[in-house]
Amino acid sequence: MMKIAKEPGVLLRALKDHEQALARLYDVYAETFPECKELWMQLAREEIQHAHWLDKLQAGIEDSSEDFIVERFSIATIEHSIGYVTQLISRAQQADFTLINALSIALQLEKALIENKYFEVFEGDSGNTRRTLDLLAQCTQAHYEKLQKAWREHGGGRSTV
Repeated sequence: MMKIAKEPGVLLRALKDHEQALARLYDVYAETFPECKELWMQLAREEIQHAHWLDKLQAGIEDSSEDFIVERFSIATIEHSIGYVTQLISRAQQADFTLINALSIALQLEKALIENKYFEVFEGDSGNTRRTLDLLAQCTQAHYEKLQKAWREHGGGRSTV
């Protein structure tokens, strides 16, 4: 049985923090890999936009008894992922870190969001919640596809033997 999140603000804030962490990671990648700067900058801008959408959704839920979100996963799961992204930001500063590493990691992060159904719409979600999460899911899929294309263009998946 689906249950309405008791603390939707905490859940949505954690999701927003996650989007902002991804934006910071993509900003660092933009500085580190100028040959793909536009891709990373676009992804970072879109992650910030996603954070704004989550802010708006949170405000709507806090201001109205008609807006709500179904509990989907633990806050600890999101916080763990934010910690991982923060570690990746440090890793990007290391001399042996390559563009294909960055593309592979970003691809894995976006794929994990899809596979773990971070933005899956549940039956009990309100209309505004459904629209926002559906949009986030579509954007995450688009990020995955852009990254996969760049990954292939830069040699990902080729045998090095």
